[in-house]
Amino acid sequence: MQIREIMRVVLYIFMIVSSGTLFGQQVNENLNNTTNSPATNTNVSPTITLEESVVIDSTANEMVPQTTEDLESIQVKKAPGAKRFRFNGKSKMQDAAPASPAKDIEVKEKETLYDEGYGASSVESSKSLKMQSVSVEFSNSYSSSDLQRTSRSPSDLQQLQMDQAVNYFEVNAPGSFESHYFKYVAGNYNTDLYPDLKAAEQLRPQNSDVHVQMAGYFMIENDVDSALIYMNKLKESNRLTSDVVAYAGDILRSAPENGTLITHGFDDSYGSYYAQNSDGVRSDVTLVSLDFLQSDTYQEELEAKGFELPKSDVVDVDYLTEFCVLNVDKNLSISMTTPKEYFQAIQDKLYVAGLVFEYHEDDFNNFQRNDFLWNNSMKKTVITHPTDEKAKQLSANYLPMLLHLRRAYRATGDNEKLNEVDEVSDHIGVQCRKYEQVQKVKSSY
Repeated sequence: MQIREIMRVVLYIFMIVSSGTLFGQQVNENLNNTTNSPATNTNVSPTITLEESVVIDSTANEMVPQTTEDLESIQVKKAPGAKRFRFNGKSKMQDAAPASPAKDIEVKEKETLYDEGYGASSVESSKSLKMQSVSVEFSNSYSSSDLQRTSRSPSDLQQLQMDQAVNYFEVNAPGSFESHYFKYVAGNYNTDLYPDLKAAEQLRPQNSDVHVQMAGYFMIENDVDSALIYMNKLKESNRLTSDVVAYAGDILRSAPENGTLITHGFDDSYGSYYAQNSDGVRSDVTLVSLDFLQSDTYQEELEAKGFELPKSDVVDVDYLTEFCVLNVDKNLSISMTTPKEYFQAIQDKLYVAGLVFEYHEDDFNNFQRNDFLWNNSMKKTVITHPTDEKAKQLSANYLPMLLHLRRAYRATGDNEKLNEVDEVSDHIGVQCRKYEQVQKVKSSY
């Protein structure tokens, strides 16, 4: 059987690992009916031709307010930003079209999104309402940009809308939390804007959104000690959970030796950074965040490490494809929590290895790698001791590896290991409410 035919098994598996919801929206699953013969070759690589996303996006469920102060501010998920409109290196202000509806922003009803104290006159009341409206418009545009499945950079329109809101607050409420915080967030991880982020922190030192941005800034600046200070704040507020860090540890363990791990959103990027730098997991792995690649400073850091970067200012699916081609010698792997759209152009070069897809331009036998990871390396905490719903859903991302191993163990007659992975797969299926889909995959070969 040809390798690319065997790859279809991962099509099934990849379908299973959906969280069921992505940012609160229902995802449809479409299981193909292709039946595969028992494997005689343990090379398995994903064919990603799915109509719906099926992985658990790393940014899912991030928007849970943790403190009273968080509830009083706009709950921006994290800080992408984009460099789409620049004039002499600065963001170019233009009139913006109305913002699209927010999809994942928590705004406390009837509560202002900025510091109070503007007064109670009709004029001031009108001004307050306008400020609240502009804050919501900013968050709508930012949230929409963050929810994109094909790009980490905001679209032209999204960037313009955010810039317009920044300009409004700089004129009408200079020195406010929003004027500083929105400016930094809209700046594409522009480290030159750090004074604004610091000013926002001084105004709201307990705000977990600020902590996310501060941790990201120091990660970009390669200041590990400072980054971990804010990472620990995020852990204290449960913004970065222990389950996510444990899962990210297994992502790191899945990466090849002295390899590169490409991450996508908050959970896999921040979780992997914490697991590596605080818990000491896989210090040999170089982390590359698609989110942070919007930053000129971050790009310079990677180039200093020997990476070649695409020339585009937009970090999207095409950017990842070109990045992989340019850096094939860097032992690349990509977190499974990355949306499936990023994999489509390179699907014939990706191989399941634990919780990542390894990128190889030549055929790669991944059976021994998966066998070692499952039986000797991974901690599997979110499988055995999940503490919340997100952890249970993240456990589904172990299924591609497990069902690949099941196929191989069955072909080689290793019934003891076959029974083990069957039991664990069934357990995960029940845990993440995908039991029927797991059984369907099993019955297909």
